[in-house]
Amino acid sequence: MSPGKAVKRRSAKGNHLAALADLLNASRTDPARLFEHGLALLVDRLGVDRALLTRITGLGYEVFWWAVADGANMNGVFEAPEKGFCPWVMAHPDRPLTIRDASLEPRWRKSDGYLELGIRAYSGVALKEGENVVGTLCVQHHGPKPFDRSETELIRAMGHLMARTLESESMKQELHGALDALELSGAIVEDSALQSARSGLPNRRYLDIWLRASLFMARRRKEPIALALWSQPLVTGTRGRLAAAAARLRGEDLLIELSADQYLLIMPHTSEEGAEVLITRLRGILGEHPTGATLWFPGEDDMTLKSALTRAAKAFTEANREGAALIWTHHRG
Repeated sequence: MSPGKAVKRRSAKGNHLAALADLLNASRTDPARLFEHGLALLVDRLGVDRALLTRITGLGYEVFWWAVADGANMNGVFEAPEKGFCPWVMAHPDRPLTIRDASLEPRWRKSDGYLELGIRAYSGVALKEGENVVGTLCVQHHGPKPFDRSETELIRAMGHLMARTLESESMKQELHGALDALELSGAIVEDSALQSARSGLPNRRYLDIWLRASLFMARRRKEPIALALWSQPLVTGTRGRLAAAAARLRGEDLLIELSADQYLLIMPHTSEEGAEVLITRLRGILGEHPTGATLWFPGEDDMTLKSALTRAAKAFTEANREGAALIWTHHRG
């Protein structure tokens, strides 16, 4: 079952913790199975509308895995999870939250979660990696629900299990990232052709290797990568200014020579506003040059950067024609 698929409830609830043990045994080597079937188990056993995992990213709150019951949906919740009760849980990670009927509780009856999203019953716990709060596991229902002790214990146990799984997966991803970085460093040492002799910057061959190390997390987090494209002649002093600009970049940013006199700035997990701030700073080093920009969403766009580069080039052409400092071309899925 993929995220978002409806769950058919079973009439016999059985023993909650026994069902959790069965799930654990079935998902030891498959984290995706734990998320998919674990959330479905909560919907089924607790008789609620939905169960979901949320997290904080650079773009705000995000629902990244969910299950819904027959007849239920994610309307409003997926688009604006911050209107629910999960931000409170993340702000108080040591205090699981259980709301049995928001319409009767003075603290919650005027909340966005109840008034806008229609969440009347809620139970959720924080997910932690070490000391860091990374998200929440919760269940939500449109009607009142008593949530007995065995049900809240099931949610807590499931939350602990999912938090440990997320922590393990993060460690694996960090290890893969470190290995990719070592491969990239080794490739640079062994192959001087990855650097432009003209500008001193990395070139397109370098970009191909860099993408392998960067795309997985960008796609998984559904975070955009901002691109900025401009041209400037390689006159006396340009090479030094390019080197100074590259030294001012953030850790994951990349400035490459795309072709003769044409340069591409790549800014992972960066919004349009954040990209404009960085571009403005670099203008103080590189000078004013008409620039085209776009946001690239790996997984929605193609994975080869081609469509995003085409948009950036279109915006660059328009910026040159109009003499504009910066023009954006937006993705239309």
